[in-house]
Amino acid sequence: MKAQESLVSAEGSEIDVTVELRNANDAPVELTTWEYSVIINDRVAYTGSWVASLTLPPNDRMLAELPAFVPASFGDLTGAEWRIGGQLTYRATGKLDRLLYQLGVNHLTTGFGTGGTGISKAAPVAPPKVKAAASESAPAPAPATSK
Repeated sequence: MKAQESLVSAEGSEIDVTVELRNANDAPVELTTWEYSVIINDRVAYTGSWVASLTLPPNDRMLAELPAFVPASFGDLTGAEWRIGGQLTYRATGKLDRLLYQLGVNHLTTGFGTGGTGISKAAPVAPPKVKAAASESAPAPAPATSK
């Protein structure tokens, strides 16, 4: 998995952490909420929640990006060791499962976690190209006259 800066300011860096999700079941699973922490060099940098709004197909896997904000006091993130972990709330997709979920009876959770070394820098955005001036200048507009 990977972590990448998406925006850098004087206050800190917004990062996106990519995690891989796997559904080993024969039915789709609706992911509802992430509760997670991001740890940089053994210090908690971010703790928060994120609405998942994903359906993971049966016997399949997909990548998801989780956002976090790392304060500038954590310094350069290029070679930092990072970890992300927490709980993912989900629900089964059958009619009875949905009803039980809405009643607050069937809230399923699973733990997740991953980590790595180095947070890549955001790719710089190239400024728009300016068209070169034409080799011949356009005639100046005629001055307005009044009578």
